[in-house]
Amino acid sequence: MQTRSFEQIRSSLEDIIFDIQSGCTNCEWFLPVEKIIAALNIRKEDYYRIFYDLRNEVHFSSRAASGFNETQADSLIQLLSKILKIEGIGDEFAKSGIYFDDNYLSELQISLKENIQHRLERHELDRELLLLLSSATIDFEDAFDSYFDDKFSFERIVENGVSDFMELKSIQGDFGADVFLKNHIFSILNTKVFYLREITREYRDRAYYELFGTFRKKPKKKKTVSVFQEMDPETQRHLDVLGFDAPCTLEELKKRFKELIKKYHPDINKDGLEMTQRIITSYNFLIMRMS
Repeated sequence: MQTRSFEQIRSSLEDIIFDIQSGCTNCEWFLPVEKIIAALNIRKEDYYRIFYDLRNEVHFSSRAASGFNETQADSLIQLLSKILKIEGIGDEFAKSGIYFDDNYLSELQISLKENIQHRLERHELDRELLLLLSSATIDFEDAFDSYFDDKFSFERIVENGVSDFMELKSIQGDFGADVFLKNHIFSILNTKVFYLREITREYRDRAYYELFGTFRKKPKKKKTVSVFQEMDPETQRHLDVLGFDAPCTLEELKKRFKELIKKYHPDINKDGLEMTQRIITSYNFLIMRMS
């Protein structure tokens, strides 16, 4: 192959990025091999010679011979680096808003974790609300989950965090990079890599000590009963208070309790005190029955 000037190399890379952007939606795309060869301005046999020589170093999917999509972007980047003999193509893809490697995604995760912790550091504990939620559940973790949902909008934290990250990294936002990055965070939420309870652990421990004057013990594994073992009129009455017309699972019960507390808590609904007390009474009764 003939030697290329720096301007020719940049032009080829820009053409490939433009072709990807033209068919890119929320970082999903497909780039046919014909467009790659045309942008690189090389002979087809030269392209495939390099492509097949790289098979021992790079894992190409069976479809890569006809083109690349976003799931094979790492392989495409390595192929382009080999042909164009330049580094930093991954950064070019990211700034163009078409693909983010693990380093970019990890940086975003770290940034959001620090953002959440910084917000908690500035947050003044609402003791009354957290005590109320704690009295309504046997698990402080569940109570604090409800408290966090009430005081913070996680979705807004993610939206603002992604926007700040894209601005910091000079990432183009015309091809759905913001949607992709937000979806990525929600896809890993409460997995090992982005576990919200662990991110907020320090504040949870401080809040517990402030409420009860003692350090938290390591929680024991809970024995979960998925549904009620038997029904009786009193159980049904409490289910009715929470809006269930049939037995529910523990997960459904906790979810409904959080929803109703948000709706009727006196801080939100000035006429909701009596209903809030009924909700807490029925929830405690049903939790005990399940246990």
